[in-house]
Amino acid sequence: MTTPVTWIMFACGLLTGSFLNVCIYRIPEHEFWKNPRSFCRACGEVIPFYLNVPIFSFLMLRGKARCCGARLSWQYPLVELFTGGLFAVVYWSFPFLAQMGGQTAIDPAEMIRFFHALVFCCAMLVCAVIDLRLMIIPDVITIPMVLLTPVVVFFHPDLDWQSALIGVAVGAFSLYAIAWAYWLVRREVGLGMGDVKLLAAVGGWLGYQAVMPTVFIGSISGALIGITAILCVKRLTLKSALPFGPFLAAGAVVHLLFGHHVREWLFMIQQ
Repeated sequence: MTTPVTWIMFACGLLTGSFLNVCIYRIPEHEFWKNPRSFCRACGEVIPFYLNVPIFSFLMLRGKARCCGARLSWQYPLVELFTGGLFAVVYWSFPFLAQMGGQTAIDPAEMIRFFHALVFCCAMLVCAVIDLRLMIIPDVITIPMVLLTPVVVFFHPDLDWQSALIGVAVGAFSLYAIAWAYWLVRREVGLGMGDVKLLAAVGGWLGYQAVMPTVFIGSISGALIGITAILCVKRLTLKSALPFGPFLAAGAVVHLLFGHHVREWLFMIQQ
């Protein structure tokens, strides 16, 4: 926490989080390239750069737009803070800078792992928040991730073709089979195709070994949060629809960043 690199990563995460907020709002509305400048979503007024500083602008404006007084969503600072923390945690998981003989050296393989994890986690965050807001996972994110699997395999030092291709297949067909079985039994849509494509992207970028842990972590966390929500919000019932994408995304990120720690812990228990 005290190293300069951690705070540099946190600051870069805050700036990236501001961009991710743009993606979260604009991608579902198909207006990503509509206006290169940030604008007020209430009145359309262009936001000056000095009022677009992550976290500080929200606090300075007290959660209200200066142009029209509309209340600003807490999503803005929360996504920015979360992305800042995510950048720091990803660097702790893949520290590509090392001290060697009093000099700072870069580990190229670890740097590739770092940027791969950053891009993957940011994509998962955008998908998760959009799914929370609108109950959809945009194809414009998941399908390109699946198609870019060969590029990821080519550059990543640990991922191989077999693992990635099997991961795409297992990720897609496992959830599709569950969704189809649910439809046959209940005649209701239990899982959307967005979840299927998201898990296919997870399998392609992390390998087939990540598919089952992602589903397991997502299912357990989803069940716990769902039951808690039902107990706390009386209008929710067991038949209420809850998005599964955020839990799948969380499961994938947890497996990527902390999976090796869990495996080491399980190995120690077995010993």
